[in-house]
Amino acid sequence: MKRWWVPGLIIGYEHSFVHQAADFLKSLELGEACHPTFKDALETQKVCAAVIESAATRSWKDTNVGGKIS
Repeated sequence: MKRWWVPGLIIGYEHSFVHQAADFLKSLELGEACHPTFKDALETQKVCAAVIESAATRSWKDTNVGGKIS
């Protein structure tokens, strides 16, 4: 939000793309990975799959989030 308005003001859907471009360019400048990465997406998918399976079986499921990617 530091690229936009003061806290409390709303940004729109289109502004998220400006932030995405700014974050990407900043990652190039710093030589760091831009987030979200594929690993971030994979871990999110693990949680989503565990939620669906947990609801279907009415039991707790292990997400293995933060664990080794296989």
